[in-house]
Amino acid sequence: MKKIMMLCLVALVVLQAQAQEYKISGTIKGLDQLNGNIFIEDENAERGFRIDSVRFDKGAFSYTGVINEPTVVTMSFRSLLKMAGRGYIPTKCVLLSYVAFPGADIKVNGEAKDFCDAYPSGDAENEILAKFYSQTSPLTNEAVNIMLKHAKDTTLSAELKKADEKRGDELNSKIEKLRVDFLAKHASSIAGLWLMEDMIIRSQIEMSQVAELMEKVDADKYKDLSYYKTLASRVKGYKETGIGMKAPAIAGMNTQDGKDFDLKMLHGKYVIIDFWGTWCGACLAGVPEMKKFRDAHADRLQIVGVAKDDNLEKVQKCMEKKEMNWPNILVGKDDQDFVAKYNVQGYPTKILLDRSGKILLRSVGEGEEFYQEVEKLIQ
Repeated sequence: MKKIMMLCLVALVVLQAQAQEYKISGTIKGLDQLNGNIFIEDENAERGFRIDSVRFDKGAFSYTGVINEPTVVTMSFRSLLKMAGRGYIPTKCVLLSYVAFPGADIKVNGEAKDFCDAYPSGDAENEILAKFYSQTSPLTNEAVNIMLKHAKDTTLSAELKKADEKRGDELNSKIEKLRVDFLAKHASSIAGLWLMEDMIIRSQIEMSQVAELMEKVDADKYKDLSYYKTLASRVKGYKETGIGMKAPAIAGMNTQDGKDFDLKMLHGKYVIIDFWGTWCGACLAGVPEMKKFRDAHADRLQIVGVAKDDNLEKVQKCMEKKEMNWPNILVGKDDQDFVAKYNVQGYPTKILLDRSGKILLRSVGEGEEFYQEVEKLIQ
């Protein structure tokens, strides 16, 4: 009997794994005897994504992967990188992007030129994403090539540079219009939701626009999707974190010391909420000044750190090294996604609360101006 139960359990595990599989295959001319690196978002991975690879032989490739939910995945190729000196110019036009979801059978056809002129098909979601990239990638490539030319050739005349800059501005304007037009038609899609979040991070869209676009999204269809949840939380945060509003809850046990934390415990003091990350140079550079300011007003001011990091040990070591002796909580998912709840779009972001927990001030970046303003508000 135990043996039968074990076999049933194994079969169930296998079926569940198969249910999460997807396949992508096709031909990208110009790619031969090389590997494409696949970047998959994964909250459990140290850097927030995991990397796999697939082999190309005379342009042909086939890959079977595992995915937990619909996700926009990218594949990169070293031979297409826009190299400039010892580094390269990061750009999406050299990537193959596709929507992976359990059970998907994605087809790809195209060519590797000086950018990835290849796009996914096989289902409605991928065809929507393909529509976006097939229109924008050629323009993005031309704009990046202008940047590359300027980076490599220092002998260009002022006249040529001016003409290139004008052309670059024209291309960027066209790309921006294509993004806007695409979202007007396809906000209610995986590609549309992903693009909105990507544009927020890059400061390419106003939250008022996102709020309007989210009204067009089929919530019944996409409500369980992480992209939708994050955007819905951001819109809520945008509407509820204005000056004078009550600060959204920050609570949980995902703290630097494992103890339960609740922002409400600090009512009675002014609070600076510091959104930071161990990877953020500007955040770390500002720690000494922030600590100095807190120490000078310790009788009425406290700091709370909100770390956008997946690795608790890394946060603990960084806090110890920088002598960050104040409460810190890590960003998580859903109600623990404090970045979305506060609609944080840049790092560091600092938010000052009054003694009752209402928002008095919001600032992005590091600068003494923030502390000068805080000084006035807490007198």
